Amino acid sequence: MIINKLENTSIGAFASAIIICAAIFAGELAGGEEKGKVGISPFGSYDWESSMVIADQKRDESGKLLPLQSYDETIRRGMSFLLDGHLDWFKGSTESLKDEEGRIQMPWVYYSNVQHNGEPFPASVDRFVSYPALHHAGMIRAFIDYSEYSGNKQALGDAIKLADWNIKQSTPADWAYGNMPYSTFEERKPGGFRDGSGVMPDKAAIMALVYLELYEACKEQRFKDVAEAVANTLCEKQRSNGTWPFRVDPKTEEVIEEYTSSVIYAVMLFEKLDTLNGNSSYKSYRDKTWSWLLNGPIKTKEFRGFYEDIPESAEGRTNFDCIDTIRYLLANRTDSNGYLELALELNAWIEATFMDKIEGFEPAEGIREQLQCNVVMGVHSVNWASMLFELGETAGDEKMKERALQTANYVTYYLQPDDRIVTGFWYHQWWYSAHIGVVLYLFDFLEE
Repeated sequence: MIINKLENTSIGAFASAIIICAAIFAGELAGGEEKGKVGISPFGSYDWESSMVIADQKRDESGKLLPLQSYDETIRRGMSFLLDGHLDWFKGSTESLKDEEGRIQMPWVYYSNVQHNGEPFPASVDRFVSYPALHHAGMIRAFIDYSEYSGNKQALGDAIKLADWNIKQSTPADWAYGNMPYSTFEERKPGGFRDGSGVMPDKAAIMALVYLELYEACKEQRFKDVAEAVANTLCEKQRSNGTWPFRVDPKTEEVIEEYTSSVIYAVMLFEKLDTLNGNSSYKSYRDKTWSWLLNGPIKTKEFRGFYEDIPESAEGRTNFDCIDTIRYLLANRTDSNGYLELALELNAWIEATFMDKIEGFEPAEGIREQLQCNVVMGVHSVNWASMLFELGETAGDEKMKERALQTANYVTYYLQPDDRIVTGFWYHQWWYSAHIGVVLYLFDFLEE
């Protein structure tokens, strides 16, 4: 049964957020869709509602929200959607999937989003754009986790293929920012869209961490080697305050966009390599970056400069790297360093800035992606919920853990009858990253 329940407490507020996101992509204000109508927008004339099912909620005797189906089933069906005949679902041209050597790649290599029926958008400015360094990293992680969880060898094979594609497409080793995976691809070519000629150093660190996960999963040395190559470039280009530009031309070193708070991944990369190598070669670089983060965004809450498709704004705020910063604080807390208190403070800021109650799915809570695309999404909600459960466990807060589980239960309703996990119940685009992200973070709840 399809029911009229939205992710925000107000239909008007949610519709406005959708229109704002569309305007960001199009560069001009675009009309949104009302229920039961086909709207005209930068995405074209598109009856996306016909591909959206919002199931009746299941509840226990006390009224708490139950999952639509188990976490295990959500994960398995979500992975099957990608692993089993996905090319038959994708309705774009085969030509658009051919790489420079004429080989057919999977749609998620060159497309970040498509219509809910598998057809590429005819008119939106990002209709033929992908974000490899971030989105592919999430897919590789999920493939690795699923392979270990289910014994599915194809999943690990797909992780290796996707990692090798990113290695091959990285910047030349002799460039100023060499060996860096591209954060944007447009029309099967590196760079483009908001990045222009640039790359994002923080996304390179994210991918390098995933290369190390793959190295540990399959023991193939090249993945560790390329992770070290990324780390060495970051060390060479680290600025005196421990940071890097958000967007930079990898060949000329021209800074395209200056500020990003997203440096926790470099901290984690340096630490991971020192652990694997049994030395402290990267420690001084790690310390400088951590000091900036600890005395900067962790105090000021200026978490911004993360998404590839968003123009620069000093007022923009994001939560993705903040959530991972909280995870880092929890993993490195001691009885005396105050990291648990900092983690609780950062989570309180996230809740005050990005949280919505979910009408019809109470007491579940949803997290909006960012202030510049201020819409509740399943991937960001369950990412936050995964962190919140860990935070509650660390703090001994059972209420916090129960809140996390209620949100995880809510996100299972995003799984559609065709095994597609939607971005949001009222969202035009279907995103590969939103689909795989729900799968990835639900792994954290399997034993709960």
